[in-house]
Amino acid sequence: MAKLVQNALQKRLKTSYTIRNERRNMITGSVVALACILILNTGVTSAMITINKLNDKSNFKTCLMMQTSTEIESPSKINVNKQANSANSVKMRELDKWREFDELRGSLDIDKLKKFFARRPYLISNRLIQVATTIKTALDEWENSEPDPSFDEDGNFNFDYVPEDDFDDVNSQLIGRGAKLCGRMSSLGPVSVKICQTLSQRADLVGDEVCNALKTLQTANVPFDDKLAIAIIKESLNWDGAIAPQHGGNDTTEKPLFAWMSDKPIAVASLGQVYKATTHEGLDVAVKVQRPDGLTLLATDTICFKLVLAALEQVRKIQKQKGFSEGLLSDILERVARDMTGELDYYREASNGRKFEQSLSFLGFVKTPIVVEKYSTDRVLVTEWVKGNHLSLLSKEDGLAMTRMAVEACTASMVLTGFVHADPHEGNLMLDKDGNVVFLDFGLMSDVSEDVMEGFASGIQGCLAEDWLTVTRAFKATGFICDPILWKPDSEEDDFVPVGWDPTTGEDLGIEKLSTELGKAMNEVEGGTSRFGALATVLNQYLSPRWKMQTPPYVLLLIRTFLTLEGIAARVDPDFNIYEMAMPWAVRRSLSPGTLKGIEALRSTVLTEDDKIQWSRLVELLEETTVNEDDGVVSDSLSDGIPENEVTSNKGSTETAKKAAMKDAVLTLLGSPEGAVLRKLLADLDSVDLVKRLLSKEGKRLRRQAVASLVSDGGNNGESKIEGDIVRPVSKESVKLRKKQIKVTRKVLVALMSQHLRRQWKAGPIAVARFVLLLLRVGLGVVRKEIFNRFRSVTNILKPRSVSVPL
Repeated sequence: MAKLVQNALQKRLKTSYTIRNERRNMITGSVVALACILILNTGVTSAMITINKLNDKSNFKTCLMMQTSTEIESPSKINVNKQANSANSVKMRELDKWREFDELRGSLDIDKLKKFFARRPYLISNRLIQVATTIKTALDEWENSEPDPSFDEDGNFNFDYVPEDDFDDVNSQLIGRGAKLCGRMSSLGPVSVKICQTLSQRADLVGDEVCNALKTLQTANVPFDDKLAIAIIKESLNWDGAIAPQHGGNDTTEKPLFAWMSDKPIAVASLGQVYKATTHEGLDVAVKVQRPDGLTLLATDTICFKLVLAALEQVRKIQKQKGFSEGLLSDILERVARDMTGELDYYREASNGRKFEQSLSFLGFVKTPIVVEKYSTDRVLVTEWVKGNHLSLLSKEDGLAMTRMAVEACTASMVLTGFVHADPHEGNLMLDKDGNVVFLDFGLMSDVSEDVMEGFASGIQGCLAEDWLTVTRAFKATGFICDPILWKPDSEEDDFVPVGWDPTTGEDLGIEKLSTELGKAMNEVEGGTSRFGALATVLNQYLSPRWKMQTPPYVLLLIRTFLTLEGIAARVDPDFNIYEMAMPWAVRRSLSPGTLKGIEALRSTVLTEDDKIQWSRLVELLEETTVNEDDGVVSDSLSDGIPENEVTSNKGSTETAKKAAMKDAVLTLLGSPEGAVLRKLLADLDSVDLVKRLLSKEGKRLRRQAVASLVSDGGNNGESKIEGDIVRPVSKESVKLRKKQIKVTRKVLVALMSQHLRRQWKAGPIAVARFVLLLLRVGLGVVRKEIFNRFRSVTNILKPRSVSVPL
């Protein structure tokens, strides 16, 4: 009986996106909400500022082309090197010009920056002039150059174009157009590069031609002088000899640092560049070296943005109705400046990589690079070389598989672990030779609190359910909209004012009004319930002129993560629904809330106040699920121009992956530490009332589903199901953990069954009789189903097969 109840509960939450009824919103803050916020109240300028600061963070990207494992060194060992490094006696004259900025290393504190640049105001004016002139030059060069004939006027791919000659004058000019754009943007430093890297994943915003050109900046920025890189390695490692036989002069008396190192970087990021090297033990490694001017550029850009934001705050005071919440931009800047500090500390990055892989070890397919401690410092990071490929070198099938795993990993980190990779662009993702997804570059990470994680889970389900009332309440509870909700009732020239309150319930009337407008707009925008960026369009273009909205600083990096993943997904499968792929782990989070509000909401969703099952909701769920399962139509709007068989193949493989993910997410929950809330809920369930309802006419469909579930599990234990249905790589550690959790789950189910049997016995002979009758009905159903399945299997074996005869 407990197994039956568990299956019913899992089914309800697994398909919660089909429910449109209003529920108490336990965990608020929706993933859906995130995309809009960067642009909402800050205007275009402040949005660019926010993204700039954001993007500033994680630059190195492919720099980390390295192999992953659990052997990443402990922070304690690394700190020993750090202490030794602080007493370096080797000082390279080539780096003297940047030493004055060393006093800022460790923290880009605004007050510290103000004091530093008060003595150097010329640095600020020079930087502002440089940015303005460079952007103008880049725009002029782009507009005055011949467009690529393989793209149309809007910058989208022209599939009818057939190139005549790869080496004609036109193509050479085109190469110059894209290269000039990348060169100009790269010259502005890390902030500019991070913006361009994000835009390179968003062809829907800038067009295919610009997107295609900017992709170069993921791994091939403008490098700094190799001599400077050698100087940084020597000074950081306190090494006075040769770096490699071809690097370091004619001194052959001492063994060089490496047996070999490439003459030029093999990848260049915004804050560093990577060389390939070989140790004296024969190990191939990637050597990432931090830019000598990295701290200089980040510090200067931070104080420049501080000045611009101060000006925008004055605009807000003058034009309140067109501004943004007081202090919001300053909070955003301080948050971004604090986060950027981690980009400049390779010790922290090494620790982040180990923590990220360990936190997602239960997935079994997420890997991070192995750090080679011996050669690593705060400005030099050496890792084993990754044997794998980036998305551009993968087949369609492998690219889709990698994208699905990346979405799962990032979603699981957002809603379960709370430690998120904030820069998962193509350059930072690889598929290794064993089929695992490898994440690179951990300078830019984000921590997520319990209530926000629950909000993401709720938001994913709410978006799929098109439950805009719940989404609106989520916006309010997490600070995406004001409390009380403010709007302009008549025209854009009016001040924002409260909508009002219900005189009976006291509820904010703005919730219903805003949810109505939100739902209407989302239904008009293409991809409203499948594309993360669609919400940004709706809130920025449709709603923000009329409704007062704001951007919680904590959410900036999380926005970037999902927007980047969505851009990658669109490349491999136009019909890819990022919310559906994220759904399994959102369901697991909803079943295992960690806050009191979340626990109360889960109980109210499943049980009444007297612990009876919410029967009407369960029946409604079954009815809508039946309709939903029969609806297998593939959207035509997103897949125009793609062969039908390819669309069908993508959909089939994605459905298989989703089922596997759902099984991984829910199957072992009862036996895991996070399943305590669910175990308590099942223990409190009034099983006497449930048995009575299951025997009713309305319970017939649920009994049939229980039979189908039991038959599908028949003959297979948990271990064989895990090992037999693998559709993606699973590590030995992950399989071992799942087996352990399944073993605990069985013990929990036995204990729950014993408890509910005693409860039936105490309720009297009528309750016992009902329980026995239910067992008989379900048992006979299982027997009939098994007999039918075996008969069909024998019939299929005996059926004559057609044999093709060659003509």
